[in-house]
Amino acid sequence: MGTGVLAATAAPAVAAPAAASSTLALMVHDQTGAEPRMALLTCQPAGGAHPQAAGACTAVATVNGHLGVLDLNPNGACTREYQPVTASALGYWEGRPVRYSETFSNRCEMLRQTGPIFDF
Repeated sequence: MGTGVLAATAAPAVAAPAAASSTLALMVHDQTGAEPRMALLTCQPAGGAHPQAAGACTAVATVNGHLGVLDLNPNGACTREYQPVTASALGYWEGRPVRYSETFSNRCEMLRQTGPIFDF
């Protein structure tokens, strides 16, 4: 009798794991005193408030979320003017935390190295 009760009891459903989150809050701040520019980038699928979300997600994917090793256009040419700009990112790439901040000598250098990620 106990066996029939056990067999009739349904096993609890196991939820499938949620897809790993890939969302980055991005900020670009220059030294002119202007308000920082910000954009939210979501990937898988690409979206958020980033104007070039698909390209930015592809660029982040090339370094698996490790933004500090980005150098997307190492042979690109920029002027040598010094107008510092800081690019920052905070969030998650495929469920792993991302924290990035780097100051570049000018906007051109930032875009040369990071491509569309901070181009907003």
